[in-house]
Amino acid sequence: MLRQIYIIHDGKIIYERSYGKALSIEDLNSILPNLIETVFSRLGEEQGSWDYFKFKLNFLANNEKKLLFILVTGLSDDFTRIRTELLKLAKEFLNLFQESIGSGLDNTILTLLDPLMDGIHRNLKPKISLVGFSGVGKTTITQLILAREIPLQHVPTITGEVATVKIGKLIFLLWDFAGQEQFSFLWNKFIQGSDAVLLISNSTLENLEKSKFFLELISEEAPHAYSAIIGNKQDLPDSVPVDEIERIMGVKTYSMIAIEPNNREKMIKIIADILDMSPEVSPLLKPIIERDGLVKEAQIALENGDFHSAAQKFERIADICLEIGDDTLSKEFFEKSIKLSTI
Repeated sequence: MLRQIYIIHDGKIIYERSYGKALSIEDLNSILPNLIETVFSRLGEEQGSWDYFKFKLNFLANNEKKLLFILVTGLSDDFTRIRTELLKLAKEFLNLFQESIGSGLDNTILTLLDPLMDGIHRNLKPKISLVGFSGVGKTTITQLILAREIPLQHVPTITGEVATVKIGKLIFLLWDFAGQEQFSFLWNKFIQGSDAVLLISNSTLENLEKSKFFLELISEEAPHAYSAIIGNKQDLPDSVPVDEIERIMGVKTYSMIAIEPNNREKMIKIIADILDMSPEVSPLLKPIIERDGLVKEAQIALENGDFHSAAQKFERIADICLEIGDDTLSKEFFEKSIKLSTI
């Protein structure tokens, strides 16, 4: 998963964009001098990658222009794919700014690169795998994330399903595979290359004990992946509380009732948390968080009879929905704004 992008010119950072928590500025400043010295030395390689704790710095250099392009990803990301995106980035940057490099580049002008960077992030979208035994609610959670009709009757998933999920500007691959033990020979292949793995449990003691198998599998097949447990079916009388699940399993656990459609927002925030993509860091999540906050503010305004304020907020919500590509929802909120303005 792409976490950060840096463009360095003559040893100085001229552009940066973050999609998740990764290197602090202190970390980068400690690494950068050695990287620059190595890359731009007589025997230096123009492209390659450096591992730094949990992250990989993938780089491409242009010696003539003293430019260094860096994509910070997870350790499991394949450099072959990343190299393609680095070459694209370098080509587009030079097409846009080649004439201006010597005279200095203004930060405002460099924001023209933002859509290109978001496109690179989409091409390197994270893979999230849902694992767990049959009947724990994996498919229901998948449907919840996709905002489809919630299946109230369990239908076993055969082999698996892969969906491309778009939440605002955030796009990721969601892998939901069959939990029946006759398909266990496929499980390790499904998990490989995951950026995050969510272990789904039905929150019973019996299932938790069995599910320790998956924790071992994750450790073997996706050692660099972020992982957590979703304690599903917390509404049932025999469910083990989340804090007790954490104590038993030794892994961060989130409470969930997947058959409740209103829990979609909660599930989205869990995914953002697992991927370490705080709204303060990621430009892809900021519009979603702003929209959700405005919806709550508009509801309060309506309850207080402040139709003018509610209309303004609905109009802003409509703009945000349009910005993130949700045209239907944008139209719905814009119509609400018009009606309230008329009142």
